[in-house]
Amino acid sequence: MTVIKVSKLAIAAVLIATPAAALTIDNQDAAELKVGIDEGETEHVETIAAGKAGDLSAKCKDGCGLTGPWGFSWMAETGDKLTFKDGKLNGASTVVGTITQ
Repeated sequence: MTVIKVSKLAIAAVLIATPAAALTIDNQDAAELKVGIDEGETEHVETIAAGKAGDLSAKCKDGCGLTGPWGFSWMAETGDKLTFKDGKLNGASTVVGTITQ
C-alpha cells in the first residue's frame, strides 16, 4: 500500500512541475506580424511586435489554422514553436503548403 501512495505522489509531483505547453511564434522580422487564427467556429487576428515572440496558446487550445503573409495556412498545435524570419514561416518558401492545379 505504501508503494502505491509513493507512486501516486511521484506522478502528481511530475504533473504539477511540468509546465503547460505553449504555441509560440517568434517574429524575427523588423516589422510587426499579423497572424490569423482559425479555430473552426471562431477566427481572430493577433499582432506580434517586431523582434518579439507571441504566445498564442490561449487562442489555439486544441489546434488551429494560422494564416499570415507567408501565403498559406499552417496547421498548428499547442507545443509548436514557430519562427517568422525574412518574410517566411520556419524558413519555408511561400510555395510550400499551397495547392496548385
